[in-house]
Amino acid sequence: MAAARDNDAGSYQVVARRFRPITFQELVGQDEVLQSLRVALQQGRVPHAFLFSGSRGVGKSTSARILARCLNCEQGPTPEPCGKCKACTSILDGSNPDVMEIDAASNNLVDDVRRLRESVGFATMGSRYRVVILDEAHMMTKSAFNAFLKTLEEPPPRVVFVLATTELHKVPETIRSRCQVLLFRRVGEQDLQKRLRTIADAEQVAIPDDVLAEIAASVRGGVRDAETALERVLPLARDMGKAFDLAAFRTLVARVGLDATIGVVEAMLGGDAKAGLHFARDLQRNGTDEREALGEIVEVLRWLLLLKVDGPDTGLVPASGAMRQKLQTLADAATPSRLDAMISAGLLGRERLRRLEDRGVVFEVAVVRMAAAGALPTLADLLAEVRAGGGVTAAPGGGASPSVRPQFGAGRSQGPASAPSGGGGGGAPPWQSSSPTAGPMPTDLRGRVLAALKEKPTFQGVIERCKFDGPDAQGRLVVTLQSEQKMFRDRLQSPPVQAELLQTILRVAGQPLRVEWRLPELANDASGQPKPAAKVDPGPATKSVMNVFKGRVVQVNPEDRHKLEPAPADEPPPREDEAPPPIDEPPPNLQE
Repeated sequence: MAAARDNDAGSYQVVARRFRPITFQELVGQDEVLQSLRVALQQGRVPHAFLFSGSRGVGKSTSARILARCLNCEQGPTPEPCGKCKACTSILDGSNPDVMEIDAASNNLVDDVRRLRESVGFATMGSRYRVVILDEAHMMTKSAFNAFLKTLEEPPPRVVFVLATTELHKVPETIRSRCQVLLFRRVGEQDLQKRLRTIADAEQVAIPDDVLAEIAASVRGGVRDAETALERVLPLARDMGKAFDLAAFRTLVARVGLDATIGVVEAMLGGDAKAGLHFARDLQRNGTDEREALGEIVEVLRWLLLLKVDGPDTGLVPASGAMRQKLQTLADAATPSRLDAMISAGLLGRERLRRLEDRGVVFEVAVVRMAAAGALPTLADLLAEVRAGGGVTAAPGGGASPSVRPQFGAGRSQGPASAPSGGGGGGAPPWQSSSPTAGPMPTDLRGRVLAALKEKPTFQGVIERCKFDGPDAQGRLVVTLQSEQKMFRDRLQSPPVQAELLQTILRVAGQPLRVEWRLPELANDASGQPKPAAKVDPGPATKSVMNVFKGRVVQVNPEDRHKLEPAPADEPPPREDEAPPPIDEPPPNLQE
């Protein structure tokens, strides 16, 4: 580890810059990437273009600078630059003209690429290689990428491009295919803790191990984030000495702490929204960031889900000892669906906290929803109970359980609620009385047909509204539609629908049947097909109105929708040559 370098008397450099690695040995958590670079340097097979991809603060730009020193060191190319020659020192202090670091986020246009192509065409100023480092390369425009393609594929001799990006998916395939892509992973907590301990020892500051462990766990694999968090702690730890502990650290950074987070998660798993609200209010009084607090809760829930799915011996959960035992106890008492619902509610709350201003209200609503998540019936449970004619109530431990719908008028005496298996009765629609439930396979033909159509809700919806009569001794089955909705009547009239339903009925019945389809308001002929509606000749009054208004008959109301009032006995019927009386409204049997 290099000591506090580049630290002049009149300036102060942050920890992340003072302790930036200058050799591959100082990089942590990127063994696979470093092995690839070392082998390429040792064999002299260095590609002309690299693409370093990974999350923020894991060493992409640092590795590019080390690679530039490896290529231009007087003893190189070598995987271990000396750090003392003119090339190494000039690259370290940023004065080497042959190592260009370009921010692609602000130099992302075609003109910027054109100037870059012109500059790399010149000979180097004394270095062996010209190294061009493009940081945040995914920010370049599409036109700039297209202008860069030819130069990236066939650069001038002794030119090496290193593109660094945090969003690999935004880099076009044409660029990726011309580069050697190296993926930088997030650094593990153990490696981060060792790195922080090395820096603390170099600064001659005593920091407890549990503080370093909490810092390493909070940065989610980012070395620079961990070093920045450590720098915030160093002055207070130096001033307090041995009095600096984990509680002092949490007070300084306004973190919730793992113990408090596990406690509120346990309360919310029991459905205690009140405890969650008091927890939220305490955090607001202490000035804790709501989004970070919600992130800690989601992280604990994630650990519980991993323990539930991967087992008690999973290596995906970093906790150990008594803390792991506590987490395992909570995981055993929870269900994966409830944990998933709580995590989803927490992630939604974090997203809203990022966009909305009233963070306190958003955080409180998120906590209440997490406490209630999984205790409400799902949409699938509701649909199943509606089809079965029952209701859904929340079970104490989460999920849904079927129950009987509330009966109104409980003070009156009620008889048994039974109905025939094939038709209506008891006030419920006939298609609900024999629908399949979540129990064993129904014994009646209609119920078994519904069960066979569970993967085809369109056909199942038609059968749910039909009544089955039969089959009789002659193998005759009458399927009667008991819904007046035109949608279901049109579906049952469709030949493809009838063919699919017939095939399912015959497969379920296991015997040859003759199925007759009956639809409301339409009579069937002997073949089972609906007869076309008879033509109606308009009466004399209707013809007179049609002649006056130049109209035509569009639809004739069925008799069951409108009943004509009988004419008075003492009023003679109108004659053919008599003009009709004035009409304020169209006759009831005409719909325009």
